[in-house]
Amino acid sequence: MNITEQEKRIAHFCQIDLPEENQDKIVRIWFSTGRDIRVNTKLGSYFYHESFADIFIPKYEVADNYDSLMKEILVYKAAHNEIYSDVLITIYPDGSYEFRYWFDEERIIKEEYDDAKRSSKDFPHAMAKALVYYHLAEVNFKKKYESIIMTFEIKEGEPFVDYYLVNEKGQHKPVYDSNKVAKYEETITRNTSNVKTWLKEHYENTNHGILKDIWKPWNKIVVSVPPSGYLNELEDIHYYLDEVELEKDFFLKDY
Repeated sequence: MNITEQEKRIAHFCQIDLPEENQDKIVRIWFSTGRDIRVNTKLGSYFYHESFADIFIPKYEVADNYDSLMKEILVYKAAHNEIYSDVLITIYPDGSYEFRYWFDEERIIKEEYDDAKRSSKDFPHAMAKALVYYHLAEVNFKKKYESIIMTFEIKEGEPFVDYYLVNEKGQHKPVYDSNKVAKYEETITRNTSNVKTWLKEHYENTNHGILKDIWKPWNKIVVSVPPSGYLNELEDIHYYLDEVELEKDFFLKDY
């Protein structure tokens, strides 16, 4: 790859996207991604002047062009052992430009921590949707029920998932209509497999990973999904360690 030519094209497309009132000023475009663009392909771009407080909205006419070209550069550099998370382009009124690349470990750690904290708080809500609602509207909820009980558990390091419906008589019934399960078996199996993967990630993050200092150790979650589908954190979500229920303060902060 000819980096110089690629940068020239990126600067050109960025200039096209400048609103008229910004074309006679020094403009900076900050591109940011995660720890490795080859793994986390998300790339953000922000236009501003002297400081980030002077951010402005570009025309977004050719954003796909400079975003894709920038990703190509970052992927190419990463493949050649130059991993960068941030790029700053400075474009001057005369059309000249500068590129600066760096890796922002502090920003990335904070973003990873915030993302893990947010996703861990949302875990019971997201799992309820993944198991019960997604792709299966034709199958679900054909009869009245009091709640759907979902159990997410780690046993000897392996994730286990179980769920059942409690009807108005207090009886435990399968969530899905047995006459239609075969038709949706592939979807149900895929969803359950995904949930097990997410459960293992949630367990690792909160017990041994980035959130271990603020999250109490646990190995079981029981979620009671009401007919509305909306969970009440105080009443419907229960964390356990070796069958002993934990106080809720540690995962209810910032709700």
